[in-house]
Amino acid sequence: MAASRVVPLPQPFDFDLTAGHQTYYRGAAGADLYDGGVYYRTLHYGGGALVATARETEGGGALEIGVPGDAGAEALDYAVRAMRRMLGFDTDLQGFYDKLSGDAVLSAAVGHLRGLRPTLTESVFEALVTAVMGQQISGAVARAVREAFVGAFGTPVEAEGRTLYAFPTPETVAAASHEELRAVKLSNRKAEYIHDIALKTLDGTLADERLSALDDDEAIAHMVACRGVGRWTAEWMLMRALGREDMFPAGDLALNRVVSEMYFDGAPLTERELADFGRERWSPHQSLAVTYLFSHLRQTRAAAGRAKSATGDAPL
Repeated sequence: MAASRVVPLPQPFDFDLTAGHQTYYRGAAGADLYDGGVYYRTLHYGGGALVATARETEGGGALEIGVPGDAGAEALDYAVRAMRRMLGFDTDLQGFYDKLSGDAVLSAAVGHLRGLRPTLTESVFEALVTAVMGQQISGAVARAVREAFVGAFGTPVEAEGRTLYAFPTPETVAAASHEELRAVKLSNRKAEYIHDIALKTLDGTLADERLSALDDDEAIAHMVACRGVGRWTAEWMLMRALGREDMFPAGDLALNRVVSEMYFDGAPLTERELADFGRERWSPHQSLAVTYLFSHLRQTRAAAGRAKSATGDAPL
């Protein structure tokens, strides 16, 4: 029998927006699924994997977090902690909203997103691998590579009539051959980088605990010494895995484009100009600004994809 617990939500909290953001407003992304008002996340636990579920209680104000099957009380405790962290329960949104009230441009674009929480990955390894996959390719291609990677190397788990996959472990990726990694459409270099990240996670170089103990600048300096990890990738990891609140990955081309379109009539910005703009306008809440900008971008792309699909064109 499934076990569950009702957990009060911090306010404001929009569950639909938050779970939707975690799945790119497309229903599924990697180890995350949002379907029928239920958010499913496959987690690593006890040397294996389990599925945690979250659904808003009737009337709102709380989430019912559960683990299907006979996982037990300790597994439920772990699932509740993981869901609270990954769905941004502990983020204080008020300071960012105060900034937003003085920014007419951003407020007009993302004001309808009030209650969106910054979502996190389960681990540093997941955030780094996902960021490396997305380097210098379109979002659509990156999504396809990520889905193939998770399907090929992730642990399958059955829950509520579905087969879900945990994000691949460093052990599994380290044991994979170069040819196996290439088979999921990773480039030669990215296959090498991701294999190296797996090895460095296992030897402790990129362990969650080690990076969590460093401040932002120390963590970035530590990570960029690894192959395939530049400053942009390191900043994404700090934001997406460790929840650092003042990250602004100015090397991200999609972030550059959306800021350019919203604030500079499409004029291109250098990475330095973009970094200065983000710091001056949104610090110390730059990570939340990025979350809201990308939520706006993801919703726009998802809507365009649905429109193209409806007319017979290939979706984004």
